[in-house]
Amino acid sequence: MVMNGHSTSMTDHDLISFLRENDFTGHRLRLLLFWGRHPQAKFNLDCIAHVLDITHHHLREMLRELIEKGMVEEKYCTSGIAHYSLNPEHALSDYVQELATLDWSAIRNLEGEVEREALLV
Repeated sequence: MVMNGHSTSMTDHDLISFLRENDFTGHRLRLLLFWGRHPQAKFNLDCIAHVLDITHHHLREMLRELIEKGMVEEKYCTSGIAHYSLNPEHALSDYVQELATLDWSAIRNLEGEVEREALLV
């Protein structure tokens, strides 16, 4: 399949299923895209909240969910500050990196499809 000039092994259906099954829309999707574009990086809570323009409280909830799923790792530095990173060993990290290759309109189309399917259920 070719999506916006990028050859990919995942279909739209695969990505939509991934997003729907994990409730990755809105801020959750933006968080995944953030890590998809920086898969090797480690960020603290302040940095992520600033980039995504969300509250620390809301971000902590999302991070907890992703940590529980094993998609995100939480590690503390010697000063006691938590740093978060995408877990490259997690089976779903391939989906995150695939999403990061898409342009914004393709991502919005996928998100819209997930939301439409949710309304039909």
